[in-house]
Amino acid sequence: MKKAIIIPIYLKLNRPEELPCSEGLGLAKRAIESLNILEDQDFALVLPVALDMRDEGEGGALWEGNRLLREELRHLCDGRRALIFSSYHLRKLREYLAQKDFKEFYSLIDLKGFSKIRNTGLLLAQGLSMEVAIFIDNDEVVEDPQYLSVACEYLNEKWDGKIVLGKGGFYVNPDGTILLPPQQLWWRCLWNKTKWMNQVWENLLSAEDRLVSSPILLGGNLVLHQSLFRHIPFDPYIPRGEDTDYLINATQLGFCVLFDREMKIKHLHPERTGVFFQEELKGDIERFLYEREKTKAGCPINLDPYPGYFLRWTVFPKAGVTSFFLGLDYLAKGEWNKARECIANIGLLFQEEQDGWLKYLRFKEDWEKVTDILDKDGMDGVLEGCRV
Repeated sequence: MKKAIIIPIYLKLNRPEELPCSEGLGLAKRAIESLNILEDQDFALVLPVALDMRDEGEGGALWEGNRLLREELRHLCDGRRALIFSSYHLRKLREYLAQKDFKEFYSLIDLKGFSKIRNTGLLLAQGLSMEVAIFIDNDEVVEDPQYLSVACEYLNEKWDGKIVLGKGGFYVNPDGTILLPPQQLWWRCLWNKTKWMNQVWENLLSAEDRLVSSPILLGGNLVLHQSLFRHIPFDPYIPRGEDTDYLINATQLGFCVLFDREMKIKHLHPERTGVFFQEELKGDIERFLYEREKTKAGCPINLDPYPGYFLRWTVFPKAGVTSFFLGLDYLAKGEWNKARECIANIGLLFQEEQDGWLKYLRFKEDWEKVTDILDKDGMDGVLEGCRV
């Protein structure tokens, strides 16, 4: 099978000159270097890179950022089939889609946003005629020489009467454990995601079969067959949790995506700050409200214990109280602006429903038309300047 390893990279910069010393680039280099351990080196490396710069409106800033990026990563890509597709190349991809009469669709193809950068990676994989797309995040490292073989095993084969077209796997903590360490945050007393996620991991760890159904997928340890990703995109409207949302969409539309208990990758995420918790809570509230609406509109699917716990009507009072509590926590620390933003989350609970399932289905319809065109015509003109 023709395989692509896709590593989305996020670089938030004020100026291009900051790129060589940025944390995001350091993480990406570590992830790419870890691929050298793989016994199977027969894969294309696809690097969609979000260059989030304050002055990116100036054309020269993106050009310079892309130049520095290629300079920094070139030696890591020596001897590999590699693509570096940054924000500098995005305009050419959008022009290509506009020429094919997908003017509304192309505005949802981007490198900013978890779902959107993953969709861009899948379009690049389709343009390269890849049969398998393996997602690894840039804050991870591969430690198992057999990782690629494990990832592709049973893919596009029957398991329990169904064709397996996608698989997820575990994150391994720095200390070698699977369960998430408990977080002693008083404001999370009604929003303890860690508790419910660990229940899922315990259920999976105690299962007898290698491949099992799961209510969760992890986007940094995810393998998708072309027969799946050419039909099912990530939802560009969801702010976070796009991996589990992908599972929901694929399952509701009749595709089989399972959890592989032998597929593991080391997760070494940077230290999380108060800014992360503030943004995470807002994104989670938006996500759970959106997913709750989508699951009501589609076919029934068992998502307990997580994220099902947050998709019931009780998400409304829990989200409101948790936003208030985190706001109080920031007030106690004298961080008034963050406190105000947290309490403003309560307004999300009173927004009108978004017809999320119908919006996603419309996007999916265009996605299938685009992947059909890429299958026939390719996208060499877009990829020309991205190859390393």
